[in-house]
Amino acid sequence: MKHILFVDDVSTNLKCVGLILKNKYKVTMVKSGEEALQCMKSAKTDLVLLDIHMQEMDGYDVMRRMKADPETADIPVILLTADAEEESRERGIALGAVDYIRKPFEPQILLQRIEAVWQTEE
Repeated sequence: MKHILFVDDVSTNLKCVGLILKNKYKVTMVKSGEEALQCMKSAKTDLVLLDIHMQEMDGYDVMRRMKADPETADIPVILLTADAEEESRERGIALGAVDYIRKPFEPQILLQRIEAVWQTEE
């Protein structure tokens, strides 16, 4: 079973996405970038769903640190954000995100985009 790490500092978002994913994937949910970076090193992570706007370390900083570390550099990242600015999407893709999904989103769309990540790896 694929392991997805979901990083968001809003508990409601964690619960909602967790419910969408729990029957199909192993899901770990954390509320901070620092926790996410530690989790990636301690457990095999197949994909990171990452919020951009978080309190202590934003999603861009998490991605920079991930991509700079050989242990985590190859883990695909999908950004999930309420940010509708095109610059935000471009910045995330430039940092290495494989996809960018705006909140709110349809559960089926999220599942399809996650599956698309692994289809492109094959």
